[in-house]
Amino acid sequence: HTSAETVAIVHIFGCGMSADAKALQTRLRSLEDKFNEQTSTHHQEMQRLNDKMDELKKLAQLLEDENNKLDTVGRSAGASTHYMRRIEWTIDKYSTKEAELLKGQSLWSPNFRAVGLENLQFEFFPKGHKKTSFDGFCSLFLWAPGGTTLKYQLWVGSFLRAPETDEYKTRVGHGHSNFCPVAPEVNKDKDSLTVGVDILEVSNEERNISDRGLTLVRQSLDTMVARESKVVENVKVEKAVWKIKNISDRLQQFPRGSSMWSSLFTAAGIREILLEFYPNGSTHTQKDGFCAFYIRCSMKVSIYVTLIVGKTRKGPISTTFHDATGKGLPDFCPVQDEIDRSDDTLEVGIELQNRTEGKTLYIES
Repeated sequence: HTSAETVAIVHIFGCGMSADAKALQTRLRSLEDKFNEQTSTHHQEMQRLNDKMDELKKLAQLLEDENNKLDTVGRSAGASTHYMRRIEWTIDKYSTKEAELLKGQSLWSPNFRAVGLENLQFEFFPKGHKKTSFDGFCSLFLWAPGGTTLKYQLWVGSFLRAPETDEYKTRVGHGHSNFCPVAPEVNKDKDSLTVGVDILEVSNEERNISDRGLTLVRQSLDTMVARESKVVENVKVEKAVWKIKNISDRLQQFPRGSSMWSSLFTAAGIREILLEFYPNGSTHTQKDGFCAFYIRCSMKVSIYVTLIVGKTRKGPISTTFHDATGKGLPDFCPVQDEIDRSDDTLEVGIELQNRTEGKTLYIES
């Protein structure tokens, strides 16, 4: 066809369908208007819901902040808590609470303030953390705010762990999955269990104090004063004895590779001495029935020491502590031979050679 014929055909065809096309176009416009109206209404409704959600989030945050204030034990934020360094948490109706929990489930203490810090908290697993490898052992962790470095010693009942130094980069829990056998530490008369921590040192870095990168580090003054006074007080002590009670039960409760620790003490002018005892031997013990015994001291300390378990003595030996590793023997002696059967106790200890007149410090566990 020619161009003129094509135009004529299209024109005639278009005239034939003009009424239907107009009706269809009107219908499409109506639907489009309704769609746009519904879309606008939907956007308005979504905006209203988003605004409501923002209000609810602000309210929830406000309620959480208020709840944290009510649930925080200790002085108000404006008061000094620098001298509060021992925290005890007693769990009442312990048997009921323990029965309700499975392994891997925990109890949380209230938030508390101490040593100038806020938002501290205990997390306790009566039946152990999911990583607990010893049957009957509990787990305990101390949670602290980020930007804090703590030196602390956790305990459950009368059982002490070795002091730890941990850096809290964020708010997280530090502690032990294999803490101790929990059953011996429960107060059966009161159906309660007390756990706690002694915070020995705290460093809390506050960054961005100025544009020149100034950083202030805060430490607990009372800790340093108390530590130094103990060094002076016990400067003439040349022997320390740690009396472990109910040793027969301890032998049943602590499998090979698990250890007990004394509290920190000073003697002969040496600060922060710690005794570490393995009733059934350490992982390096090769002889059946032998215990393992170690001593820990601060780095760069050099001593002459004799290690003692019952009547068995090893030493004196000269040693220097270059790190936190203990010094001692994995095959110390047959532990059964050293038990005092009259009261089911075992005495372990050390003697430090010192030319000054000596006296004995007794440690009970």
